[in-house]
Amino acid sequence: MSPFGDADFLSGRTNVVDPCGQEWQSHWIDNWSLLLILEGKGEIELETGCLPVVKQDLVLIAPGYPHKFRCPGPWVLLWVHFLMRPHLCPLPGWTECQPGARCCNLPKREFLRARSALQEACLLDLRRAPNWYLLAYCLLESVVLRGCRVAAENTSNENVWLPLAQQMLLEPVTNDFSMDRIAAGCGMSRTKFYTAFKRLCGLSPRAYRELHQMRRAQLLLENTALPVAEIACQVGIANPFYFTGRFRKFSGSAPSEYRSRLWKGKKQPPSR
Repeated sequence: MSPFGDADFLSGRTNVVDPCGQEWQSHWIDNWSLLLILEGKGEIELETGCLPVVKQDLVLIAPGYPHKFRCPGPWVLLWVHFLMRPHLCPLPGWTECQPGARCCNLPKREFLRARSALQEACLLDLRRAPNWYLLAYCLLESVVLRGCRVAAENTSNENVWLPLAQQMLLEPVTNDFSMDRIAAGCGMSRTKFYTAFKRLCGLSPRAYRELHQMRRAQLLLENTALPVAEIACQVGIANPFYFTGRFRKFSGSAPSEYRSRLWKGKKQPPSR
């Protein structure tokens, strides 16, 4: 049995048979989601754009990223919602194709192995016989690691700068922080860096950084009682008024309003 009461492992198979296709919203965004496309094609719509997917694609979506599925015709996929264990993070060699989403197309042999592992994991989840959880989780992890390996092999030399750029963008702001410095660290001009980063991630470097800043601010507002100015500082924005404006644009409400609405009638979390 799962140590979390089985709430951290939910799997299944989706078969869309309507020749006109279908569209639906995912309501399970608190955990990681792994999907393997068995037949057909479709797209996954995230806040930052659409991710087209085809047969043999393996897709990994991080927690906290709302997404919608859409397909023009028949579509078959296996899926698992799960809790990622710490030893798999960060995912070695598998960079995001856009914020919160990773995707790689598996070669035929790797696809067949991944399909077999996920089918067995789904069957174990369905039957839930004694000690099913650890075996199902090991099968799931083998597929995630397979995706990491394939993604790393598919990464061309021209894209090896991307993980470094993402890391530098998410570092705390210092006096020497600038897009020119990050571009130079990646061996590119500012213009080339902006173009290449947006092509691979779907967002400009500044928009990518701000999206992660706002998501971190959401977590701090939801789980701590820190003052808004302190949260602004923690996410790397020195001016709390500027932070409030950006957060309002991101979420539709000011930070204090967002927290008040969330915690209305509940016990406030401790200040940390």
